[in-house]
Amino acid sequence: MAGCQSDTYSIIGEAFHLPDGSMLYLTTSLDGQGEVLDSAIVERGRFRCQGHIAESQISRLYLSTDSQQSIVFFNEPGNIYIELSGQPGQSRVSGTTINNRWQTLNDSVAKYELRIRSIVESASDSINPHQRFVDVERQYASLTRLIKETALRNKDNALGQFISNHYQGD
Repeated sequence: MAGCQSDTYSIIGEAFHLPDGSMLYLTTSLDGQGEVLDSAIVERGRFRCQGHIAESQISRLYLSTDSQQSIVFFNEPGNIYIELSGQPGQSRVSGTTINNRWQTLNDSVAKYELRIRSIVESASDSINPHQRFVDVERQYASLTRLIKETALRNKDNALGQFISNHYQGD
């Protein structure tokens, strides 16, 4: 019966690195200071929670004993799949259109971050500082354009609204 309701969310996930009994908390506060909306217990590397939500909202799922082990995603009606990793920046989300787009954006941002770090770390080679600056600026401009285009393409949903409200790029 609950599966037929259009305001039902179902989060199914895996966290194979966590021991049985580990508690995960769901909140809409990105800084970890907000009210816990739901919780899930890890059993044999898997967890699940479900409930009702009127509209998409940015949310965070985190380990009760280590809030650094977390993932930011959009809790919304539908089936959401989360792979919670013990490695920072390695957790993944999928299942709904907005979360698939969010994960794609996060993957792209991570690639740009690696490119920029690589350029900066090349300071010991023979590339002159001005060329490194130009290369970093080019990567940053491309990243900014990607984020702005993602916001524009998603202007009518929670992803676009989140980016527009929180991204401070050029």
